[in-house]
Amino acid sequence: MTGEGVALEHLRAVKEALPQVPVLANTGVRHETVAEILEVADGVIVGTALKRDGVTWNEVDPDRARSFMEIVRRFRG
Repeated sequence: MTGEGVALEHLRAVKEALPQVPVLANTGVRHETVAEILEVADGVIVGTALKRDGVTWNEVDPDRARSFMEIVRRFRG
């Protein structure tokens, strides 16, 4: 469901079962959780966290998108 957090144990189970296949987290990825999720997943699909006021139906907020990507870049070094 949109905005619901991903269960890291599910991501880990898939990654362990299929280590050669890229695993993406596709819901519930937020500024506060992206680094932890990227410890397991190869990538993320993100939407609501980048929207104005964090509302799914709003337009993308460039400042939120920029700050999100700063976190990702720091994590990936």
